[in-house]
Amino acid sequence: MMRNLSVMVKPSSSKCNLKCKYCFYNSIADEREVSDYGFLSEEALEVIVNRIEEYCDGGVCNIGFQGGEPMLIGLDFYKKLVELTSSKKTKFNFMIQTNGTLITEDFAKFFYDNKFLVGVSLDGNKDMHDLNRVNHSQNGSFKEVMKGIDLLKKYNVDFNILVVVTRALSNKIESCYKFLRKNDFNYIQFIPFIEALEDCNNNNLNFHLTSSQYENYIKRLFDMWYEDVSKGNMVSIRYFDNILGLFLGQEYEACDMRGVCSCQHIIESDGRVYPCDFYTYEKYSIGNIFDESFDHMHENEITRNFIIESVSKDKKCETCKYRALCRGGCKRYRATTKDNKYMFCEANYKFFEYSYDRFRELAIKISNRR
Repeated sequence: MMRNLSVMVKPSSSKCNLKCKYCFYNSIADEREVSDYGFLSEEALEVIVNRIEEYCDGGVCNIGFQGGEPMLIGLDFYKKLVELTSSKKTKFNFMIQTNGTLITEDFAKFFYDNKFLVGVSLDGNKDMHDLNRVNHSQNGSFKEVMKGIDLLKKYNVDFNILVVVTRALSNKIESCYKFLRKNDFNYIQFIPFIEALEDCNNNNLNFHLTSSQYENYIKRLFDMWYEDVSKGNMVSIRYFDNILGLFLGQEYEACDMRGVCSCQHIIESDGRVYPCDFYTYEKYSIGNIFDESFDHMHENEITRNFIIESVSKDKKCETCKYRALCRGGCKRYRATTKDNKYMFCEANYKFFEYSYDRFRELAIKISNRR
């Protein structure tokens, strides 16, 4: 039976050549029994590919790689991936999320030849990026990232930009957006900073946006995006694209917007599988790829409870006029709040009040052009 699957592999575990000040995965690794599981073995990669083939049986698998820094494992690993998947019935779509500093001519050409979608972490201009995205000597990484992006452009690799929105960046969202647009970065994800689930030391409180700060930032970003799109300038911001798509009769593709979790199959380099990147602690493991099939992991009690518990229990959601848009927010953004309430509930409500009519207007224009 043909089925589709999404998998995210951490081939370098928590290893990274940078030491970004707000890195949530570094904080998760520090709280685990084993912080770094080493590099994923070739044997493990083959097992992963075979498990996917067993499950999909000729369907489609979106397989991504993240870290830590997934390029640390080297180009030969990804060449082996392509070799292993080329003979399978399943169609594999490849993605990688990287800090961009290790992109070489060989890597860029390989990404193009094998149709990798590359996500590059870049927090806007040099001053803002280098504030937090630093190496182990505390030196900024902006120059190296831009060199990597230039190579992606040279080889016509499809890529997008991932921006982590900290408190400081939210105050400079105009300059960040203008920088991205000036450099023709037209596919962008803005992700509000979130600390590691069990960051017992509260190391990252200065990065966290309050509800009012989030509201202020998202409205300002929307205004700039709306102005561009209204003028016919193609700018893809994933969050806004998803909302606009809903107005056009599509479903949300972003897992954090659906109102209920699906299993994301995060595979650490020791073979353990987790339902979500935010929950890669040993106690949330739903199995090991060496021992269990994806079907078996889906029937796991931890998996079932994770999904069931992801639906908002907030009574306000039941009568909210924007429930269909907000859906109670992401499980992770409710996990550490009082009464399991979505931390940006009020901000989201005010944003939808602010933007609803303009989303509808854009949707009508798009529909009329079809």
